[in-house]
Amino acid sequence: MWEEAIILGKELAEQYENEMFDFEQLSALLRKQAQFYENIVKVIRPKPDYFAVGYYGLGFPSFLRNKMFIYRGKEYERREDFEARLLTQFPNAEKMKTTTPPSEDIRGSSGQYIQCFTVKPILELPPKFQNKPVSEQIVSFYTVNEVQKFQYSRPVRKGEKDPDNEFANMWIERTTYVTAYKLPGILRWFEVLSVSAEEISPLENAMETMQLTNEKINNMVQRHLNDSSLPINPLSMLLNGIVDPAVMGGFANYEKAFFTEKYIQEHSNDQEKIEKLKDLIAWQVEAAPIAYLAYGV
Repeated sequence: MWEEAIILGKELAEQYENEMFDFEQLSALLRKQAQFYENIVKVIRPKPDYFAVGYYGLGFPSFLRNKMFIYRGKEYERREDFEARLLTQFPNAEKMKTTTPPSEDIRGSSGQYIQCFTVKPILELPPKFQNKPVSEQIVSFYTVNEVQKFQYSRPVRKGEKDPDNEFANMWIERTTYVTAYKLPGILRWFEVLSVSAEEISPLENAMETMQLTNEKINNMVQRHLNDSSLPINPLSMLLNGIVDPAVMGGFANYEKAFFTEKYIQEHSNDQEKIEKLKDLIAWQVEAAPIAYLAYGV
């Protein structure tokens, strides 16, 4: 949490410089702050997972009963380990096997039912960073810290399944959870205050997937440009998966699903989104092989 340490360090430096006139302590503090800034840029930090946990049934205490909470897991903690740790506190509870909201029968039962699944924190950049060229290393802190909104996405198939292309009718049911306070805080878990849901169309899902992949390529390349001593394997694996996709055919399936005359005629209102997807694919077609060759991976 170097970012937080720097904020407190600046307050302390003000005291050393203008109130206590302790320049020796000020000098030591500024050197420590300089090391924190360097760490932010150069050191790769673990990103803990977040878990949604629902306590359903009248068997739980009132402060937990039929409520949902978002927990911040420990560094490198898997969901299975987190669940095991959670269930030891409630040995009589039954673990729910689905992520769908529980029925009224479960909510009103006398037992204990625990629902647990991984959620993705939603990045909310501080205003000072918005619309500015900021290093990915600096931004990465805020992807898992100072977060209050979380999402869970569940694939939903509509219509007949196409054995040759599963993307054409793959919708995403996305649920957003908002907690009472930002995480991490005084506690590692806070109650969910509001829940909202939306459906993402197959075309929008393809656009999101391509956008995320392109951002990942760009961030990893920038990281290697800033520090050539970084291991090349993560970038190598990413680029190999794009240049020579061994699973699911890569973005070629998007072309088959959304760039056909039939799809364009049936979804005339999606023309702008189709063009956006073409632009995202074009960027990847151009950028990935260049990076692939440049780094010799």
